[in-house]
Amino acid sequence: MNNTPVRLAPCLPILCGLLNGACQASASSTPAFDTGSDDGGSSDDASAAPAADATEMPGADGAATADVTGSSILDGPVASAEDATTADSATAASDAGSATGGDATFSKDGAAADATATDASAASPFKGVAGSDCAELPTLNLSWWYDWETGPTGCTSTPFVPMIWGHTSEQTAAGITGEVSAAVAAGYKYVLGFNEPDNASQSSIPVATAISLWPSFNNPAVVVGSPATQGNATGLAWIQSFMSQVNADATGKLRVDFIATHWYGWDSGACDPAANTLQSWIEGIEAIPGNRPIWLTEWGCMNQSNPSAAAVQAFYAGALAMFAKHPRLVRYAWYQWNTYNELVNVDGGALTPLGAAYSSAPAFH
Repeated sequence: MNNTPVRLAPCLPILCGLLNGACQASASSTPAFDTGSDDGGSSDDASAAPAADATEMPGADGAATADVTGSSILDGPVASAEDATTADSATAASDAGSATGGDATFSKDGAAADATATDASAASPFKGVAGSDCAELPTLNLSWWYDWETGPTGCTSTPFVPMIWGHTSEQTAAGITGEVSAAVAAGYKYVLGFNEPDNASQSSIPVATAISLWPSFNNPAVVVGSPATQGNATGLAWIQSFMSQVNADATGKLRVDFIATHWYGWDSGACDPAANTLQSWIEGIEAIPGNRPIWLTEWGCMNQSNPSAAAVQAFYAGALAMFAKHPRLVRYAWYQWNTYNELVNVDGGALTPLGAAYSSAPAFH
């Protein structure tokens, strides 16, 4: 049985048990993991119409354990030249564990800016993907990926980032502490927090509950990402409330090293060639106090925002240009399981035009 929710897209049949290793999905199928419904931030109305392209089902309560054998280890957090410049004018926290609030200086991937000179010259992972067939990962020229689980189910070609999704077993202090410890034992250096806690069809965790559980993420061996909310008014209100309490914490137990977020275009024109609507969402996340790095861990175009494959490809090109104006946006992972968002063709596994553009884009920065 699958342990994560499923998104069912029209004309995309479900293949069996991806996350239990029985088989892998291709771009011709819906992945056996999920994102969550999202009106994409294209409207401030959190009550936007339900998704026409996707129906979601909550997953089972059990959470997968970390896949220790064969897990790729993600390169450690490093600082870029811009971070080194910032560090000259600000006092950096001594380690990632001390950066809980205020305007601390962070490196590219979320650790406090205490990198050595050697680290500062290194490239940082940038382009990833939210779920994919294992065989497709090298073709897409990625520097990282995740699949809403704690382990990559034996897929080791590309560095993996585990997620504590927020299943019932992951809504206890002991459950979270155990899974974070397992991630550390497997060699992972980053952990993503709850998946869409603002969404009733996803982890559905109130802010107060998330705050009460958050000290369990505070393992000094990993860089910790915030819960990733929907890219709409509901999601923004949730993450603002959560982060305000993190920033006000004086105990040092509520640590968030980077903010993870989702965004999907929804209304007509939301996935415009200049990516203006997406940029507005990123600016809203940037406005959260703390000056933390941002990971865009799900994004794409849905409903009326994706009238054609060419429109989505133009949006992606515009988004890359826009990202260059937002240095705090340090990682992104495309969600390809919607119409015209596919990176790989149904027939033969060849890259779509969007997939070719995606593959050609820089994997590191």
